[in-house]
Amino acid sequence: MATNRYAAPCATCNANVPANGGRLTKGRRGWEVRHLACEGGDPGVVEFRFSSGKSMIQNRRGRCEDAPCCGCCTF
Repeated sequence: MATNRYAAPCATCNANVPANGGRLTKGRRGWEVRHLACEGGDPGVVEFRFSSGKSMIQNRRGRCEDAPCCGCCTF
């Protein structure tokens, strides 16, 4: 498994996976990108879209997948 170089939709939950924010695996239809939380096949992420158009992706524990993007997960 490798880290994805480019942003792409997740093969499991279809939310956007930022560059270097997921795993690249060989699937039936070629290379597939998945969030770290979605690797088991169960969608484990939630994508929030703000009115400004910015999106934020959180895993099951409420932590940002692309942290520390906005500082909400840092203490």
